[in-house]
Amino acid sequence: MLSNTENLKCLIVEDDQFKMEGIRAHLNDIFHGNLEMIECHALASATALLASHAFDLAIIDMSIHSHEPKAGAGSPFPLSSGGLDVLFEIAHSGINTQCIILTQYPDIEIESLPIPVSAAKAEIREKFDIEVAGCVRYLENDNQWKNDIISILERL
Repeated sequence: MLSNTENLKCLIVEDDQFKMEGIRAHLNDIFHGNLEMIECHALASATALLASHAFDLAIIDMSIHSHEPKAGAGSPFPLSSGGLDVLFEIAHSGINTQCIILTQYPDIEIESLPIPVSAAKAEIREKFDIEVAGCVRYLENDNQWKNDIISILERL
């Protein structure tokens, strides 16, 4: 698992509150509460957090909104590949943040093409030269995603 299990800092980018709660609970179980989690729901807030914080781990949903809903700020619009933009921000930060993609969809949109979750890690490396620790399919009534996250973390 991540070599420094004390003072770990994790960014979670997820716009579904139910899924966010599941991720938070699972990470607390894995790290026994020894993980500082910072949560955001949109690309703009993720970008702002990455500009001001260094993270050891990031759990990223690929389909997120452009920005957090705020009165007078206009309606946020969905970005099917907004999580890729978060990955680009992390890659260009120069900070070694381990990234796990967690999506409820069977495919991830990469350059307007649907790529199966199982092939997305290799596709992201090939197309963008970005290493992700893993890509996981989240299914609400199936705990396999939890096992997949543990398996990825054990390799880090």
